[in-house]
Amino acid sequence: MIDQPPDVLPRGRSPFRGEIAETYREATPDWPDAVRPPEKAPNIVVIMFDDLGFGQLSAFGGPIDAPHIGELAAAGLRYTNFHTTALCSPSRAALLTGRNHHSVGFATIAEMATGFPGYDSFLPKSAATIAEVLRLNGYSTYCTGKWHLTPTAEATAAGPFDHWPLGMGFERFYGFLPGETDQWHPILTSDNHRITTPDRDGYHLSEDLIDQAIGMIRDQQQVSSGRPFFTYVPFGAVHCPFHAPAEHIERYRGRFDRGWDVVRRETFERQQELGIVPAGNELPPRNPGVKPWDELSDDARKLHARQMEVFAGMVDHTDAQIGRLMAALADLGVLDDTIVMVLSDNGASQEGMLHGATNTERFRNLVPESVEEQLPFIDELGGPTTDPHYPIGWAMAGNAPFRRCKRDTHRGGNTDPLVVHWPAGIDDPGALRTQYHHIVDVYPTLLELAGLPVPQVVNGIRQQEIEGHSFAPTIADGAAPDVKTTQYYEMLGSRAIYHEGWMAVTWHRPGTDWNDDRWELYDQRTDYTQAWDLADELPDRLAELIGLWWDEARRHQVLPLDDRGRDRFIDPTRPAASEIRDVYRYHSGSSPIPNPSLPIILNCPHSFTVSFRLDDPDDHGLLVSQGGSLAGWALIVRDRRVTYLNNNLKLSLAELSTDELPVGRDLAVRYEWHPSAPGVGDVRLFVDDEIVASLDDVRSAPRGYSMVQEGLSVGRAWGPPVDADAYHGAFEFTGTLHIVEMRTDRSRQVQPTDRG
Repeated sequence: MIDQPPDVLPRGRSPFRGEIAETYREATPDWPDAVRPPEKAPNIVVIMFDDLGFGQLSAFGGPIDAPHIGELAAAGLRYTNFHTTALCSPSRAALLTGRNHHSVGFATIAEMATGFPGYDSFLPKSAATIAEVLRLNGYSTYCTGKWHLTPTAEATAAGPFDHWPLGMGFERFYGFLPGETDQWHPILTSDNHRITTPDRDGYHLSEDLIDQAIGMIRDQQQVSSGRPFFTYVPFGAVHCPFHAPAEHIERYRGRFDRGWDVVRRETFERQQELGIVPAGNELPPRNPGVKPWDELSDDARKLHARQMEVFAGMVDHTDAQIGRLMAALADLGVLDDTIVMVLSDNGASQEGMLHGATNTERFRNLVPESVEEQLPFIDELGGPTTDPHYPIGWAMAGNAPFRRCKRDTHRGGNTDPLVVHWPAGIDDPGALRTQYHHIVDVYPTLLELAGLPVPQVVNGIRQQEIEGHSFAPTIADGAAPDVKTTQYYEMLGSRAIYHEGWMAVTWHRPGTDWNDDRWELYDQRTDYTQAWDLADELPDRLAELIGLWWDEARRHQVLPLDDRGRDRFIDPTRPAASEIRDVYRYHSGSSPIPNPSLPIILNCPHSFTVSFRLDDPDDHGLLVSQGGSLAGWALIVRDRRVTYLNNNLKLSLAELSTDELPVGRDLAVRYEWHPSAPGVGDVRLFVDDEIVASLDDVRSAPRGYSMVQEGLSVGRAWGPPVDADAYHGAFEFTGTLHIVEMRTDRSRQVQPTDRG
């Protein structure tokens, strides 16, 4: 190699060491040196669960078997003081960059980005990902699963692709870009292009992701290139929707009938027996807003027990896929030399609210489901016809022994399981590690284990300071000292600070004055569970920590504090994928456009005009649609008629049609929406500018269609149908579709309140 600092990437080409002569007969050839990491650099596999609580896996005292993770823990290490940001995208940004989430613009998810440095969702090139650094040092780099780190303005097939996985250091990608997807009918991307949803019996996304990961590793290994690999597997599981094969769910039949209070207490007791919770600690009281199990109705207990069975089945199904991946690594003879990390991005989710859901679009639209509404679907939960979530009581139990949940800065939101498995590097298998660590620490840890320096310059760009601290010494030595003394937290307005064994934390109610927040104080050296609030006893210590939080906030781009919800999702100043135009044109055969990347049409007067021709009396298919089976609308052709369908959160279905249309003549069918209130509008259907049908007070999702459902699709369906009785599968239009034109008047948008 040329004389170049080892912390500058990419490495320069090695000098020519042969000899040049007039002809090749007298000359001596030489080849550039291949880029290689240090000798014996290990393979690396990082497996990330979504929304898995600290107290859910049996390896951490929980009620869910997950035997393959249990085997990894028994042969590896369990970290019992490992922390995340309390939300998905921020944790992923911190994991991959080694910087705090605000430091790289990911205070929250991209769909809630705002125009401030800590909040804009544009990962800077000055924070090169671990994938990019490993790739430039000779690793093969693969990702299969959930990404959720692309700004909404860049998430369409138009790119740019700088913030897609291949633009961030991964050589191959298979998975989905948004924050969640239907596990039976996923929104899939391969490398830099959208691919069709698999349509085969028994398909499940988690199985597909592991098939792809195994295939990528086998492709690499069979070439015998000598390069190590870095494989990142961020499952969509176990984020909602809770989807799992029935046999995995049925294993848990009846296991949760005693309810969340008993399960939480039993988890806490097992954690004490395992040494995860130190002796002398207490289980904190029930979370605010969670009813005692014994006070629920018989119907509620029946429903909620089943919801937890479905979730447990999904965890076990995901665990089975991890087992398949480990078996493949063993078959390839590389498991012993592979560092495997299994972790979660945040605590168990409270987003199912009081009663859970069969249709998660409803809680996103603030139209929660009652127990009575859900009971008729109890036997379908987990299958392809439902989109389930459990209630907040199970999230509380899943985060045992801690308070609160995902999105909160108490330990229930940010303390997560971490298992490290590495047969070649662990001398005390089955042991616990109690040192304090944060997800930003994974990046420098992996580089140290690979024998690589933290880079100072990557692709010509000076790098931001790494904010993580390597915990590599703890893998070999359980008595290694704590190296991390301070870590701030902020999520959606709630705040916390850890410093030298103490933690100050406050939960912020949105819309209230931050000065009214009550801070709590815990001595984490003796109070692992945050059961004993010392704020009143030690006001000076609390004031010191609050001051330190503000110092850290200013240092890491946390300010301005922002507790807004809906307003951040629909921020009109956020960069958009589509320029503001009088008319937007869409073509058949093109990739669907994700909902957050569309022009603003929600609760706006808007129209879609479809220019097409029926070439045959039997022509049929989808012309244009948005959303899917949970909520959405579509214009379809059947029986020589264009039919408008509007699925209102599965609560109602509006339908109106044209008369029979002529064959062999170009036509223009237009649908118009005139809003009268959030989620309510009058629909008009036109053929060649002549009104042919109308319907008033049609109800639709007041807050729009989420990332779990398809965006705008033209000429064919992607994902589950808006109405399964009307069509299924791709339902590709068999006539001639010329163009779809959309017009919208965002200046006349009807604004919902935060409660409706």
